[in-house]
Amino acid sequence: MSSYYRREGPYSRTGLFSLLLTAAFMGGLLVLLAVRFTGLGQALVVPPPVQETPAQESTSLQITDYEKATIDVVDKVGPSVVMITTTSLVEVKDFFFGLVGYQPVQGLGSGVIFRQDGHILTNYHVIAKAEEILVVLNDGRELPAKLVGADPDNDLAVLKIEGDNYPVAKFGRSADLRVGQMAIAIGNPIGEGLKNTVTVGVVSAINRSIATGERTALRDLIQTDASINPGNSGGPLLNSKGEVIGINTAIIEEAQGIGFAIPIDKAREIADLIIKGELRPPGAIGISYVPFDGNNKQYLEQRFRIKLPVEQGFLITRVYPGPAAKAGLKAGDVIVAINGETIKEGANFAGLDLKVGDRVTMELYRGNRKFKVEITAGPLE
Repeated sequence: MSSYYRREGPYSRTGLFSLLLTAAFMGGLLVLLAVRFTGLGQALVVPPPVQETPAQESTSLQITDYEKATIDVVDKVGPSVVMITTTSLVEVKDFFFGLVGYQPVQGLGSGVIFRQDGHILTNYHVIAKAEEILVVLNDGRELPAKLVGADPDNDLAVLKIEGDNYPVAKFGRSADLRVGQMAIAIGNPIGEGLKNTVTVGVVSAINRSIATGERTALRDLIQTDASINPGNSGGPLLNSKGEVIGINTAIIEEAQGIGFAIPIDKAREIADLIIKGELRPPGAIGISYVPFDGNNKQYLEQRFRIKLPVEQGFLITRVYPGPAAKAGLKAGDVIVAINGETIKEGANFAGLDLKVGDRVTMELYRGNRKFKVEITAGPLE
């Protein structure tokens, strides 16, 4: 073997090993220096912090303050709202034999407990002509109820169930209402399956009047767009504090989002009088009339072929037998003031709420002659 492969030198195995060992030592030294003086060690030992990114949109439902207010109201008042079922008997007639019997008919409505001893406020039309009244509480209990009293003219009634310590709703003040504020309705639109249905809207208007007959009307009503269905009648209309501001009473069937409630100030006063046995029957003076102002004055003059002596007032279109007829009022007379208050644009008899025996002073025109009369309200006929 050639001596070239046995000699010691830079290209021998021993020399190559020494070179690698030296390189490894120098590399390790450089790494140690980098760890000590550049912060690389911290990066090697501690995992880098996760870079914060803008918060991702949560997949869970976020409850807004508006929604929370509604939820709190429902939790607070829901237990005091009841379902009212009624049984009435209607006549069954035969073409040849006449009356052949009676058939039971079921009715449905809502109510609200306003006294711990079981007094319930509802609509009169919910329990009118009912032979039996059953109240279904929020917890499912069914209790018979008796009618304490009613005011048909204002569509209000008070019921009583036996027992005590019932959950009650707190009354607010309807006099303080502002158009646009929140309105929450709770009631039973169809039956047990949809008990305590909640709808939300706003107070759309105040001091509304709707006709309930040729000579009767509900006045000073709250208008709301919170959905009110037939079974909601008698249930509470609430503000964002969970206070009762009205008793739901009517809807306009040919429109959407137009419902009405009796202001709680009036309802509370009537309910207290009913319980005390001091409610006087509703009264009337016996006239039909049309309010007029600059918008419809000319139309009424053409329709009735008369000359109206003032720019606004009430045109009497019919006088019925009763107090007004006895006082000498006639169709064509124009009322310009009631109880010393001049009739203003958009005014009506709202606010009078006449009871039998109330005295009403009116200033009228007959042609160009002005005169004054005093009328004592009589019973509705």
